Amino acid sequence: MRRFFPREYVDTIHSIDFGDLWRRGFRGLIIDIDNTLETFDIPLPSQPVINLLQTLKNQGFSIVLFSNNSRERVSKFCENLDIPGIWRARKPGKKGIRRALIRLNLPADKAVLIGDQIFTDCWGGNRMGIYTILTRPIAKRDEWTVRLKRLPEKLVLYMYERGQKRGNIR
Repeated sequence: MRRFFPREYVDTIHSIDFGDLWRRGFRGLIIDIDNTLETFDIPLPSQPVINLLQTLKNQGFSIVLFSNNSRERVSKFCENLDIPGIWRARKPGKKGIRRALIRLNLPADKAVLIGDQIFTDCWGGNRMGIYTILTRPIAKRDEWTVRLKRLPEKLVLYMYERGQKRGNIR
């Protein structure tokens, strides 16, 4: 089960302590778009998301937005952000994550992968030795393919939280 566990589990991307990540030596952020930054049906980033990404860039982080969604979706979302996007990443596969690391020009141990899904974002990042942060999904609704994964995710989260309470998870 541990291969699916995030290193951190937070309510939203806005509650992550990015200053702490920087002090710990992380320099790159691979960020999922759908249900991590915005819901899957919002075509453009909201002002709070734009402000967050700009603040992170100003702090020195390199950023890549990352999605299993289409080229059209990711390109439109990234259009005015001056941040590269990777579409059809095929998470949890390694190829898309390698592409993100190349874009960041960083090794895996200097990157953080942030997303709302255990079986794509956390497992994919963990497989590559990347520090993973799981966020709660922004919306309660999901595309049908994601809804199928939410039930087994609940079991993994239960095991993760149980281990956290017992001090068994780092």
